[in-house]
Amino acid sequence: MPRPNYISAESYTMSLMLRDLDRLTGCTFDVLVVGGGIYGLTIAYDAAQRGLSVALVERNDFGSGSTFNHLRTIHGGLRYLQSLDIARARESIRERRTTARIAPQAVRPLPFAVPLYRSLTRGKMAMRAGFLLDRLIAMDRNRDVLASHCLPGGRVVSRGDATQRFPGLKRQGLTGAAVFYDYVTTEPDRLTFSFAMAAAEHGAVLANHVEAVAPLLDGQRVVGVTARDALGTRTIEIAARLTVNATGGRVDGLLKPLGITSGIPMLKAMNLVTRRDAGDEALGGRSPSGRNLFLVPWRGRALFGTWESDRRCDPDDTTAPERDVAAFIAELNQAFPALDLTLADVTLVHRGVVPAVVQGGRVGLQGHEQVRDHAAEGFAGVISVAGTKFTTARGVAERVTDAVMVKLQQTPVPCRTSTTPLPGGSLRDIGQAIADARREFDEGLPTDTIPHLIAAYGSRYRDVMDIAAARPDLRTRIAPDSPVIGAELVLAARREMAPTLADSVIRRTPLGALGHPGDAALTTAAAIVGGELGWSEERRREEIAAVDRVYGTLNASKT
Repeated sequence: MPRPNYISAESYTMSLMLRDLDRLTGCTFDVLVVGGGIYGLTIAYDAAQRGLSVALVERNDFGSGSTFNHLRTIHGGLRYLQSLDIARARESIRERRTTARIAPQAVRPLPFAVPLYRSLTRGKMAMRAGFLLDRLIAMDRNRDVLASHCLPGGRVVSRGDATQRFPGLKRQGLTGAAVFYDYVTTEPDRLTFSFAMAAAEHGAVLANHVEAVAPLLDGQRVVGVTARDALGTRTIEIAARLTVNATGGRVDGLLKPLGITSGIPMLKAMNLVTRRDAGDEALGGRSPSGRNLFLVPWRGRALFGTWESDRRCDPDDTTAPERDVAAFIAELNQAFPALDLTLADVTLVHRGVVPAVVQGGRVGLQGHEQVRDHAAEGFAGVISVAGTKFTTARGVAERVTDAVMVKLQQTPVPCRTSTTPLPGGSLRDIGQAIADARREFDEGLPTDTIPHLIAAYGSRYRDVMDIAAARPDLRTRIAPDSPVIGAELVLAARREMAPTLADSVIRRTPLGALGHPGDAALTTAAAIVGGELGWSEERRREEIAAVDRVYGTLNASKT
C-alpha cells in the first residue's frame, strides 16, 4: 500500500548514488552528457527515461555553476506578453505548472507586486490588457495542480492599496501596482539534485568532479571524451555514440580542441543574498538604466536580482568584483528608495556566466535556448546546448532528447518527464504531510526541521529520519539559524555523491545557502561528513578552507 499522502505513481525507493568511475569505462553509451547543471541533468534524465544508455560528468558538483545562482523563482513568462511573444509565455506557463505537478514539495505560490506609473506600455491600462491576455493563454495553469499550489490570476490595484500593502515600492509617480503570482523554490538545490537522482534511478551513470578535457575522435566524428578525475589523478576515456555539450558558460571549452566554437556570446549575471528581513511578497522595481529588478523573499531573507553585465565576458571569469556589486546595490537603492542597502548587508553573491544576445552593439540576456549540431562544422557526434532559464530547462531537454533519438535512429519513445513525479515529488497534501511527520518524528527535533525536510526531500524525508533514529546526536541543528540536522549530512555523504564538504553544506543541504554558516557550524559539519568518509584531521581542515574560499572576499561575512 502507498504511504499516507503519497501518489502511488512514484514507487518509494531509497536513493543511492555512488561515485564509481569504473562504470564510465568499458562500454559505449548511447549518450554522454558533459555538464551537470539543470540543462545537462534534465537531458540525462529524459534520455535515460526513454531507454537510452546515458552517462553524465560534471567538472565540479551537480548544479554548482549558474544553476546555483538563479533567482529561486519559477515564473510563468508574464513579461513576454509585453512583446506579444505568446509562444515563450505559453512555454513558461506550461513548465511552471509541470514543476508544481512533479515536485510540489519544492515550490510554493508567491505574490509579486510591480509598481505602475503613467505610461502607455507600463501603466494600468497596459497591465490590465496583459492580465486579460494572460488569463486567456493560461486558462490551464492550475490543471492537475494541488489545491495549495493553485495560482490566482493577476490584477491591478489602486495607488492607495499599493502604498498600504507594498510599502517597499517606489512611490514617486506611482499610480498603482500589478499583482500576480508565480512560484518560489524553497529548496532550489534539492530540486536540481532531484533530476540527478531521477536520471540515476533510470540507469544513467553520473559522476561529479570529473572534468571532460578533450573530445575523443574517430576521424571527424566525436566518439566520447577524455576525462580527468578532479579529486584524484586518474584519467579515463568515456565512449559514446553522441556527446551533448551542456557545459554552460564553458560551452566552447570542450570544442576548442576541435578548432570550432559554438558562436554563443556570454555575459555575467548576479543576484545578491542579504541579511535583510523580507516580507511575504516579492517586489518589483525599475532602475534608471531601465533594468527590471526584484526583491524576492527566500528563507526569511531578501534576495535581489538580477544584474547583468553590459558587455560580453570571458566565460572563465565568474568573479564578482566589488565595483560591480556596489554598482548593483546603487541600482537597487534607486529602484527601492526605502531600501538603503549596503555592502555589509550582503551575505552571498550569486554569480554566473550565461548566454547573451548581441543586437546593435548592445548585449542582453538570451531568452531562447541555443542548440548547435556541430556536424554542420564537420564534426558529427556532438551537440552543444546552452540556456538561461531554470523554469523551462525540462522542456528544452524534451526537445533535445527528441533530436537525439532521431540522430541515433532510435524508435520514437514519448517523453514522460512532464507527468512523472521526481524523486520525493509524490506528495498529495504538503500541509498534511508536515502534520503527519510532526506526529511521528517531531520529538527532539528543532521546530523548523520537519517543514524543511518535507520541502527538501518530499515523500523521501524518511531517508533522513531513518538515519537519525539510531543517533540522537544527528537530530540536532548544525547552526543556530538553520533547520539542517546532522542526519542530512550523513545522507549526503553516504548516498548522494557528496565527496566534499562544500557539496554537503552548500548544495545537498541549505546549511550554507544564506552565506557562510559560521566556523563552529563548519567544524561540526566537517566532523560528521569526515566521519562518514574517513577524513583525517588535516583533510577536514582542507575541506573547511575550501568552503571558505567558495564565499570569497565579498562573501566572508558570517550569517
